[in-house]
Amino acid sequence: MTSQDAETHHRTIKRRLSRALTLPIALLSVVLLSSTVPQGVESFVVWRIGVAAQEAGTSAMRTFAALQNERDLSVRDGVPPAQLANARATTDRDVAELNSTLESLVGYAPGPIAEKTADLQRRVGELPQRRLLADGPLNRRATVDYFNSVIDSGIELFDTQSRLAHDIQVTQDGITATELLRASDLMRRAAMIGGSAVDSGRFEVGEHHAFAERVFTYRSRIRTESAHAAPQVRAQYDELTRSAAWQRLTTAEDQLIAAGAPGVQAMSPEQQRSWRADTEAVGRELNALSMTQSDHAITLGMTKSYSKFVWTILVVLVAVAVVGVCWWYSRRNIRLAEQVLQRLAGLRDAVLHRTNDLLPPILQRARNGKRVDAEADLGKLDFGRDEIGQVADAMEVSQRATIDATINEAATHAAFRSAIAAIASGQQTLVQQAMVLVDAAEHDEQDPAKLRRLLQVDSTVTRLRRKIENLRVLAGDRPGRRWRDPVPLSKVVQSAIGETEHYTRINVRAVPPVAVKGPAVTDTIRVLAELMDNATRFSPPDSSVLVLVEPTDDGRVRVDVEDRGLGMKDADRERINGTLSAPPDFTATSVQDDVRLGLVVVSRLAQRRGIAVSLHPGESSGTRASVVLPGDIISGQVSAKRERSGEATIRMHRRPHSTSSAGEPDVAGGLPQRKRGTTLARLKSGPETQAESGSGTTTSDEVKRRSGAVSFMNEIQRARSQQEGRS
Repeated sequence: MTSQDAETHHRTIKRRLSRALTLPIALLSVVLLSSTVPQGVESFVVWRIGVAAQEAGTSAMRTFAALQNERDLSVRDGVPPAQLANARATTDRDVAELNSTLESLVGYAPGPIAEKTADLQRRVGELPQRRLLADGPLNRRATVDYFNSVIDSGIELFDTQSRLAHDIQVTQDGITATELLRASDLMRRAAMIGGSAVDSGRFEVGEHHAFAERVFTYRSRIRTESAHAAPQVRAQYDELTRSAAWQRLTTAEDQLIAAGAPGVQAMSPEQQRSWRADTEAVGRELNALSMTQSDHAITLGMTKSYSKFVWTILVVLVAVAVVGVCWWYSRRNIRLAEQVLQRLAGLRDAVLHRTNDLLPPILQRARNGKRVDAEADLGKLDFGRDEIGQVADAMEVSQRATIDATINEAATHAAFRSAIAAIASGQQTLVQQAMVLVDAAEHDEQDPAKLRRLLQVDSTVTRLRRKIENLRVLAGDRPGRRWRDPVPLSKVVQSAIGETEHYTRINVRAVPPVAVKGPAVTDTIRVLAELMDNATRFSPPDSSVLVLVEPTDDGRVRVDVEDRGLGMKDADRERINGTLSAPPDFTATSVQDDVRLGLVVVSRLAQRRGIAVSLHPGESSGTRASVVLPGDIISGQVSAKRERSGEATIRMHRRPHSTSSAGEPDVAGGLPQRKRGTTLARLKSGPETQAESGSGTTTSDEVKRRSGAVSFMNEIQRARSQQEGRS
């Protein structure tokens, strides 16, 4: 590792330590600021809303009083135009002032208050058009409903503002002020109905009930809300109920209620003026009650919000001071940590030197079985007796344990492979003897049925020989079967088919006339046999396995073995392709099951000869194993002489189409006849005989005899198929 890399690594550790020290402080800062700053902002907003509401409250009360007065004059008969014009001018002036104060309120108000404010402004903006309709042939009910909607919208604004207060006492006082304002407006609405009845001498349909309901409601509401209002409001209420105007108004209201509908005793002009004067006086006092209660609620809210704002500022200042002290302490700890990092960097460099430079050659010598002295080869890590020194000692112990484990593992693997190779070699000798005995029995047997069973035994022994040779391959040994001369690829493929259990299910397409070089014949046969055997085992018994052989443009040959099974999952196929491309070490875990053993054998043989093996999804279903033979093991075109020689040197169990020797009948008496002259043992031992003789060729007579034996085996298979078809 260079000094620049070491410095980068050092900075990374330093950054991590800095985060470890500063993260709690940062979290503390976030918690403190997030819990105090929003409260301070909220308190400031509430305080500003209170200031704006206090300014808007007085203007709103004047505006509501002006709207109530204009409402009464707009529906009353005989009102002088000048009086109505003066009332409208007063309303316009108060509405303009109210809009100005509402604009300042909207700037700080939350969403619900802003919505109510916009609704009030929209309704007030309709006032000029409503006046034109009121001057025209519009009924009084529509005019009254419009003014009532404007006043109700303003009352809803105050109610929403009160309910959004962040203090329960402020909320309660604000709701009380709103209810007093509603009671005042109910009194004015009742007076408007009663005045109309007094002027006309009768109540319209439903007016008497509405009048009585409004009277009882506003009296009950004033009495109830005054009991919960501020002390000065209760004093004003007591003074109001003792006033002469209140007494005269309530007496007149009771008389109108008691008179019933529809007849009402008409009032004199003097009584009418007194009625309206008392109504105006009581209405002003009721509005004053609401205004006093509203001022009390707003003042209380402003006081509490301002106190909370000041307290929050103090808390924020204290939090900032605490955070500053914590940051100073964190920086001090970081400087102390830098000293530790310097020692850790030295330990890192020493460990990396031992791991990258000293340990690999020591482990390699241990794997090769050479003597290793760990203490002398590695040396001593001396970093003191504190915690860092203890870490260095632990690393030293770990590295020595790694060396010891490698030595033991190498010895175990060597013993294991030697044992496997010895067992496989002994078993292969027994299997070879069994093959000789089976071939002798085949040579002497004349009964086709018994011969067929002997051929089945022959096939089983052949597959057993392949399994034993697989163990020798895994153990690092080489099987005894070898060829010197090139062998036609068609014979190599057919020989691989003959070494599978269900060889009758394998169909081969046309094979190009190329040959496999002698040293690679055995490995190529075994690779193809393993893949064909897997294809037949992992596909339905009644399905066929297709073998397609074709050359490539770059001089290689591709052999595809495709089954009709259920296929494989993508993850399993990728895992197996990884095994085929990179063979694992042969240990006890490599032979857990036959499937894994075969894959490891294929992988090792393919790697030895440069053969590329991979699994792919089949065209319709199942799995396609693709084997690409490299050009350096391909011998090119095959002559007819070499084709016949290859037929004599490769042992066959089954061919799709076979022919007999010229002039010799295939069948006699309806059954295949044995061709004398050689044994199948000599056919099996043909390649090994080549290796021993060193010629690598056979005589034409011997080729004919071997071809006859192979043809005899094929005819046995053909006869069995015909017999099964007739049954």
